[in-house]
Amino acid sequence: MNESAVFDRVVTALDERNYEPLVHVPEAHSDAYADVLDRCRRHEITIRGRYPDVLGFTDANRVFAIEVKGSTNLLRGIGQALTYQQGAHVSYLAGHGEAVRPHADLLRSKGVGVIGVEEDGATAWRSPPSAESTAEVADIEGQLSLRFRGNEFGGDITTLSLAQPLNYFAPVVALDRYGPLARDELVDAIADEYGFGAGDETVASARTLGLVSAGSPHELTEQGGLAATVLRGYGIEALDDLRLTKEDVGRRTVAEVHPPLAILLRNSFVRHPEFGLLLDALRKEGPRVQFLDLVERLVREYPNVFLSAFCTTRGATRARELIERGETARLYRDRDVWTDVIRTNVLFNFVQQLKHVGVLAPETRSHSGAIAEYDPDAKPWIVADAE
Repeated sequence: MNESAVFDRVVTALDERNYEPLVHVPEAHSDAYADVLDRCRRHEITIRGRYPDVLGFTDANRVFAIEVKGSTNLLRGIGQALTYQQGAHVSYLAGHGEAVRPHADLLRSKGVGVIGVEEDGATAWRSPPSAESTAEVADIEGQLSLRFRGNEFGGDITTLSLAQPLNYFAPVVALDRYGPLARDELVDAIADEYGFGAGDETVASARTLGLVSAGSPHELTEQGGLAATVLRGYGIEALDDLRLTKEDVGRRTVAEVHPPLAILLRNSFVRHPEFGLLLDALRKEGPRVQFLDLVERLVREYPNVFLSAFCTTRGATRARELIERGETARLYRDRDVWTDVIRTNVLFNFVQQLKHVGVLAPETRSHSGAIAEYDPDAKPWIVADAE
């Protein structure tokens, strides 16, 4: 039995068990796995640099990972299934029943489950003898949550492009005042009434935070509606009110001048799964965080957050290859590597945002130059006391 046939029957078995699966199928293999892709969404989540064929939540909300093989390459599959134990509560090897049966006892002794597949479906399903959370499972849970929550969030948290996060409330105020608006209408309102020319970036960022819906016309999400209610209670009912509030802040931070708004912003950030994990890493590392120490913690405990939130698109590819080869230390020790893979925005706009929302202390210094000129020892991140 070939791999695509096994894959199809595994997906059917998962559906029968009320599991929520995402699959990894390279574009070049899309035709061969068309039936699988008709039923499942793709993922690009890695565990130790490798993509599980199937990844998701069990019916008990535990992370599972499955390496799918046919009747061949079983030894390679065993190695991959063992790797997935680092980021999943339960890891399985699936293959043609006759091929995987001789390896079942060995796999179970190593804590890996076995799924044996025949023409009429998955006829043998042996769960691991134990299912314990491992080092990177929080990272995988966060990334899966982000994917399963569909269109609620519009992108990676560190792609927010504006240093002053009060700007992300401009679409919220406009939509609360006028109702649903097409993107051009929303951008024009922000330009005319808020006096801000980066309306496109503002709308995109509000989408990333899950405050504004995708599509046209834009509408407030449930979270956006809650934010609008808080803003109205604070006296911000029109875009001009928001503009004056932003002017009050000046060169200080929102957390210093308008603490309730900083809390509202921070809550909006924390709802994004990537940010929640990043905040956890920051607090573990604090109160005085050397940037490369933070990178090391992310690479070791939350590698997918590092890849998606800290790396450029090209940099993520290089970083993933290093993680897969076991050369993770180069990502925080080799200056030529980390300056090549990390996006500059992390060191400037994102630091400024973290100061405004009260995660980093006001004395934290951001870096506005080229990343090649950045001295991490001279500019530590200082975690604020606020929870």
